[in-house]
Amino acid sequence: MKLSRVSQAVAVVTACAGLMWGAQSFAATEGQDAAATSTSAASVLQPIKRGIPDKVYEQGKGPILNLASYNIGAARVSDIETVTKAVGALKADVITLNEVDRLTARSGKVDQVKEIAEALNYNYVFGKTIDFDGGEYGIAILSKFPIGASEIVKLPSGDPKVDEARIVLLAEVQVPGFDNPIVFMNTHLDYKEDHSIQRPQIQCINDLAVANISTHKITDFTTKIKILAGDFNDTYNSENVAELSRYWNLVTSDDPNDMRTWPAANPMADLDHIFTSRGQIWEVKSVEVLGGTDRGIDWNGTSDHNPIVTTLQLVEQ
Repeated sequence: MKLSRVSQAVAVVTACAGLMWGAQSFAATEGQDAAATSTSAASVLQPIKRGIPDKVYEQGKGPILNLASYNIGAARVSDIETVTKAVGALKADVITLNEVDRLTARSGKVDQVKEIAEALNYNYVFGKTIDFDGGEYGIAILSKFPIGASEIVKLPSGDPKVDEARIVLLAEVQVPGFDNPIVFMNTHLDYKEDHSIQRPQIQCINDLAVANISTHKITDFTTKIKILAGDFNDTYNSENVAELSRYWNLVTSDDPNDMRTWPAANPMADLDHIFTSRGQIWEVKSVEVLGGTDRGIDWNGTSDHNPIVTTLQLVEQ
């Protein structure tokens, strides 16, 4: 049975970066338009009085989450049918997607995330980063389970005339077995090697983690279970990932070479990552980068990135 999908406006948090621009996303759950507002200094300085309480599970008794992150390259390496088959092979509860076209001329006016979601029976939310080629370009989150509140945090993005706008897309999902909704965060950071734009983007994500920036539609954000994923355009041993490690734990294997995702044909760099908030403790049951012909998919022929898939078991909420 196909799930009904309706367009939904998304609140845009702009505390990290300059002026706000219009944004719209498309989700599988109904919602009301949210007015975009700025975070005031007074709200930032308010103490966190309540939130989601800590909980420790008996060994091996915590709920399990299957998660994936995949840069689909706007289906330019292959086509949307091939990408859809590859996304289905991930077999994840929640999937963060990067480089997603919506109704652009280069993609044949296809709403890519909508087509993927409908074919695979996922719910979804799309976050526009820029208007592009007669349509929109951005990032998305797919979920097997209903998506509740969602919003966009605008990141510092340099000169709008030459630098691509960047965001963090937030989506709250009630995953069966978990006492409280999980907030999934997807991002795609600046790619340039000087990192002059990427570093403040990382700092903005950390500001969000510790409530220096307030979310508008997601309550108790700081104390909720949070997962951060996407294309960070940087490697595990970089200063930027070290900066994230203050509040986030990198999901990785014992050998960092196993986590290389780009370029798909012969990977040299682990640019795509999954992080868990340090507010929680998870056991990594499995984590791998799919490549070659894993799961019957020609990954090199599908996108220029390979996907990460992981199974996590919650130890401490």
